[in-house]
Amino acid sequence: MSVLLILVVGAGVLILGGRFYAPLIARVLGERADRRTPAVQINDGRDYVPTQTPVVFAHHYASIAGAGPIIGPVLAIYYGWGPALLWILLGGVFLGAVHDYVATHIAVREGGKNLAVVTRRYVGTAAFGMMVVLLVALLVLVCAAFLDLSARALTSMVPLSVLQLPHDQTLLRVQEGKAVIGGIASTSVIVITACSPLLGFLYLKRKTPVWLCSLLAIGICAVSIWIGLEFPLRVSPLTWKLLISGYVLISAGLPVWLFLQSRDFINVHILYVGLAFLVVVLVAAGLRGGGEAAAAATAIPVNNWAEASAHPKFGPGWPVMFVMIACGAVSGFHSLCAGGTTCKQLKTEPATRQVGYYAMLLESFLALCVVCCLIVGLSLIDYEHYRLEENNPVLTFALSVGRSAHVGLGLPISVGLVGGMLLLEGFLVTTLDTAIRLTRYMIEEGWATVFGRYDVFAEDSARQQAAASTSTDDERGAVELAGAEGLSVERPDLRDGRPGPVVATRGAPRWALRALKYYWVNSGIAVGLMLLLGLGNGYQVVWKIFGASNQLLAALTLIVATGWLVTRRRPVWYTLLPAIFMLVTSVTMMVRLLATEFLPGWPETAPLAITAVVVLLMTVGIVACVVRRWARRGTVPPAAAEG
Repeated sequence: MSVLLILVVGAGVLILGGRFYAPLIARVLGERADRRTPAVQINDGRDYVPTQTPVVFAHHYASIAGAGPIIGPVLAIYYGWGPALLWILLGGVFLGAVHDYVATHIAVREGGKNLAVVTRRYVGTAAFGMMVVLLVALLVLVCAAFLDLSARALTSMVPLSVLQLPHDQTLLRVQEGKAVIGGIASTSVIVITACSPLLGFLYLKRKTPVWLCSLLAIGICAVSIWIGLEFPLRVSPLTWKLLISGYVLISAGLPVWLFLQSRDFINVHILYVGLAFLVVVLVAAGLRGGGEAAAAATAIPVNNWAEASAHPKFGPGWPVMFVMIACGAVSGFHSLCAGGTTCKQLKTEPATRQVGYYAMLLESFLALCVVCCLIVGLSLIDYEHYRLEENNPVLTFALSVGRSAHVGLGLPISVGLVGGMLLLEGFLVTTLDTAIRLTRYMIEEGWATVFGRYDVFAEDSARQQAAASTSTDDERGAVELAGAEGLSVERPDLRDGRPGPVVATRGAPRWALRALKYYWVNSGIAVGLMLLLGLGNGYQVVWKIFGASNQLLAALTLIVATGWLVTRRRPVWYTLLPAIFMLVTSVTMMVRLLATEFLPGWPETAPLAITAVVVLLMTVGIVACVVRRWARRGTVPPAAAEG
C-alpha cells in the first residue's frame, strides 16, 4: 500500500472525528459560551491568566505531545504498522480526544481545579488522597523518562557514514568522527528560552496581535537553529540533566507567561513547521514511488503481531502495544495539563473543545506521520539494528525522517535528520517544563487539603475566595460563573460543605506550614523527586511502567468524568466504555510487569516494583470509592442540578 494512501485515509479519519464526534461530545457536556471561566474571574497574573486561544493551543499542544507520539510508535511498530495505525486512529478519535476534551471542560467548570480536587468533590476525600498519590507518582515517572530522553536527544552524535557525508564536510561540527547533531538542538533550546520573556511581554502586556507574535517566533526559531549550527553545545548527558533540572526548578515558580507559556508559543512553531515538513516529505515520497517501500520484502511488515509477541523485549500485543504507543492514542498525562495550566488560561468555554479535542487529534496525526516515516525511511533490518541493538529510539526516528526526506525531496540525509532531531527536542523540553509545574500544583493541592484547617492555609483560602468574588452584580447577571455554585475556587478547609474549626499555629509549626506554601519549596520537591528516579534509570527502564500508569490515569479520569455526567443525568457511554477498556488494559499490563520484570529483578528493580504496587492499590481504592458513591446516588454535590 502506498504511504500516500495511508496518510490520506488516516488524516480523513481524524478530520471526520473532529467534524462529527467532537460536537456530539460538546452536547453531552453541555458546553455554553456564556459561562465565565476561572482565568477571567480570578486573573491573578501568575497562574490564572486569560489568554488568546491560539496561544493556549500552542502551549497545550507542546505540553501534551512530548516524546509520546514519536517515541511510542517507534517502540511499537515492530508489531506491524497496521495494528499501530488502527490503534492510533481509533484510539485518538474515540478515546484520547474525548478524554482530553472532557478533562479540560470539567476542570474549567470546576473553577480551574485539577483532577484530584474534582475527585474529592464528586467521589470523596479518601479518593482524593489516593488520587494525589497516584498523580504525583505518574508525574515523577513522566519527568524521569522525559529527562533521560531529553538528555539523549540533546547530546546525540551520529557517524558521518550514516549521514553519507564526507569527512571534509563543513555543514556540521564533528567530534571523534561523529556529527554533533544534538548540540544544534541544545543551543537552539537556550536561545529560545532566553527570548521567551520578550515574547510573553509583547502578547500579554502589550496586547500585540498573535500573527505578529507568530512572525517574531518564527524568526527566533530560525535564528536559534542558525546559531546552533554555528555553535553547537557539547556537554555530557549528566550535565544536561542537571542544567534542565535547574531551569525547570526556576521556571515552575515564576509567572506562567514569563517562560512556560511564551517558550511553548515560540517552540511550537518548530513543531508546526516540522509537522508540515513531515507531511510534504511523505506526500513527495508517495508521489515519487518511495512509499511503495511498504510492500517490499525488507520493509517493516503491515502485521508482525505473532513475531513481536514472541520476542523477549516486547511481549503479547495486547496489552503491550496499546501501552507502548501511549500518547499517540490516549494519555492520562493530558488530563494533568488540562487541569493544571491549560484550564487556567482559557477565556471561553467553547475554547475547551478547540484546545482539548483538536490538540489530541493533531497529536494523533503526528503519530500517523511518524509511522509513515518509519515505513518509508527504514527497512526492518535497519529498525532492528537501531531500535533493538543500539536501543536508541531518538536516533531511529531522526534517521527515518532523514531518509524519508532523501527519498521524497532528494535532500541530504543529514538535513532531514537534523530536522527530526529539532522536532523531537521541541516536544521533550516543553513537556518537562509543564510536568514539573503540574507536580508543584499537585503537591500544593495536597498540602492545602491535608493542612486546610490550620490558620496559615485557611487565611490563604479566604483571600482566594475574596478575589473570586469581586465581580459586580451586573457582571454576575450577564454571565454564569464557572465552578460549583458560581465559585472559582474550592476552600480546602471545607468539611461536608461547611467550614471546619480553624487551628491557630505559632513558632516552628507555623514556619513549616508557611514553607509548604512557598513556590520554590514545592518546585524543589518536584525536581528532587524527578532526579531521584531520573539520574539512576534510563527511559527504557521507566517507559513501560510510565505507559501503564499513564493509561491507568486516563481510565480513572474517564471514570471521574462519568461520575460528573451521572450527577447531571447526562449520557455516560461516551466516557464509560473507553474507561472500562483502558482500565482492563492498563491493569493487565501493570500486573504483567510486576510478575515478569519487577519482582524477578528484585532488589535492583525495587523502586519500580514498589511504584507499581502503589499505583495498583491506589487504582483499586479509587474505583471502589467511585462504585460506592454511585451506589449512593442520592448523595451528590450541590452543583448536580447545574446544566
